[in-house]
Amino acid sequence: MDLLNSQRCKAVLAVNYFGFAQDLSPFREYCSTTGATLIEDNAHGFLSKDSAGKLLGTRANLGITSIRKTFRLVNGAALYVSSDEYSSITGNQLDFQDTPVSNGFRFRKLSAQIQRSTGIPTLSFFQFAIRIVRLVTTGSRLPLSTQESETELPTPAAPHHSVLKLIQSIDKSAEVLRRQQLFNKVLSRIQGLDIEPIFHHLEAGTSPYGFAFIADSNVVQRVPKKLRGLSVEVIHWPDLPDAVQVPEDHYYRNVWVVNFL
Repeated sequence: MDLLNSQRCKAVLAVNYFGFAQDLSPFREYCSTTGATLIEDNAHGFLSKDSAGKLLGTRANLGITSIRKTFRLVNGAALYVSSDEYSSITGNQLDFQDTPVSNGFRFRKLSAQIQRSTGIPTLSFFQFAIRIVRLVTTGSRLPLSTQESETELPTPAAPHHSVLKLIQSIDKSAEVLRRQQLFNKVLSRIQGLDIEPIFHHLEAGTSPYGFAFIADSNVVQRVPKKLRGLSVEVIHWPDLPDAVQVPEDHYYRNVWVVNFL
């Protein structure tokens, strides 16, 4: 696509899908020519770096990342400011809040820890039970999006204190290695299935959100059996807002992710 001849805009959102670095060169050129602000959407890529060793989310005027999509947290996100033009934003940092977490979240986190350390599928059983209850009560196994979620910020806005605790204690190298090893194990195990990986290999600094692939629902049913023992979950992606209408035969309807959370 010739960006310079496309419709002019005030901001460009460049997305590092699933933690893999997007080439920002064409977007930088467009912003340099038009005066638009470049925003790096790195929601999937906390801890991920590009081939030059640059932390994703810090390569543009503004960058965002979602820590809770990498770790099992109540909430938690970060805004990176790499431009003097927006330096005033950094003076409005939020205090960490200490509100109680739900019993459901506590049990889900404990189940995940037990499953990862012992191999006993406690989290899988818990999720199965919750989804059956949700299916009976709402008609959907997964939480339903609301129109308000597209425009209204969640409350409380401040991150939970557990986010700070995690950032201070995490072994970043070990977590990146765990995710890279999972990616390669999944890639090896799904060989022979009629699926198309969206990314076929890892750069040295990539910390993958998961293993993304394209396949129809019949093939997807065979994936969990191939991944038995890895303590991972296969989820459908993406959850599109009502304003985005995608035909039933569009490949977006067949995008799946082996989640490494």
